[in-house]
Amino acid sequence: MRAERVGFWIRFVGTGLLVLVLTGLLVRGCNYLLVDDSQSYTRLTMHELYETEEPIDTLFLGSSHCFRAYDPELFTELTGKSSFNLGSSAQNYDTSYYLLREVARDHDLKTVYLDMHYKFLFVDKAERDLVQANIISDYMRPSLNKLEFLTRTSEMKQLTNRILPFRREWQRLGEPSYLCQVWEKKRTKAYRNYEPVILEQEYYAGRGFVYSTEELDAEAITWWENFTPVEEDMNSQVTYTLSYIERIVELCREENIRLIFVTAPSFDRYLEAVGPYDPAYEYIRELAESYQVPYLDFNLCKKEHLDLREDSFLDVDHLNGKGAEQLTGLLAELDSGQVDVDEYFNPCYDEKSLEEEI
Repeated sequence: MRAERVGFWIRFVGTGLLVLVLTGLLVRGCNYLLVDDSQSYTRLTMHELYETEEPIDTLFLGSSHCFRAYDPELFTELTGKSSFNLGSSAQNYDTSYYLLREVARDHDLKTVYLDMHYKFLFVDKAERDLVQANIISDYMRPSLNKLEFLTRTSEMKQLTNRILPFRREWQRLGEPSYLCQVWEKKRTKAYRNYEPVILEQEYYAGRGFVYSTEELDAEAITWWENFTPVEEDMNSQVTYTLSYIERIVELCREENIRLIFVTAPSFDRYLEAVGPYDPAYEYIRELAESYQVPYLDFNLCKKEHLDLREDSFLDVDHLNGKGAEQLTGLLAELDSGQVDVDEYFNPCYDEKSLEEEI
């Protein structure tokens, strides 16, 4: 009788494991056929993060403003500190927090630069675009950190689409042409070997950084008055966002990691169009002071130290590769701790504007 019970449980557990394996293979197959990530920068970034054998001393976190502004390879060359850029499109601070935990688990981090663009501060949880979280969780390796990321940043009704990436594209299951295109793209050597994505005017340069050769043509823009004013962007709730910024601050303190808030620069004419900009700067400055965290807003940097012109931007709100080289060089200089940081910045954006007029 006992032998029968043992046999039953062996068969039961074996069947359960077989079902799990087959389900896993089915999910992977569906993801392979339905999810076209052949030009995803995040896929390359996350793969490189997990496969790198180099320690990561310095980490950059934030949205596309971050992964286009700070070149980790150049930063490492200038400072001798091994760095990595984990910025991603529209990255919110809940995603930044779980990414920080993911890296801190495997690396002895010394410094974290957290991008503090005001548009991502004033975002209510219900209005967040979960695509920004999905493009990270899709490539996170299984762990308790990933499980918490999925469950705590999603409503129950969203979990299926988050856990099963192919579920977002299930309508295309009946499109043979789409399935064939995805199949062909994923069979290429470049895709299988995680070779850098190269588009017409930009490419994945490694360590999470995207280099763009595109240059802004400000004269071609005729809709300056249509950009959303800073004041309007600052009307949303910040409770949810601040809860995760606080967790980032606490985690850095617990792990003895130096945390620095930064804001990558935007094109001056754009800031003037959406301004006044100073309320956004003051809000983040006061927030940084409350956490006793240094804050570097490069929109306030004196022109003698950071002279970004039209050809340094790919659009009004993002640097191109040329602009990123200038900014990264300046940040490496400030990171050294050998300079008086206050001498590099104006006390407010209005004063910078007056300085440039003179």
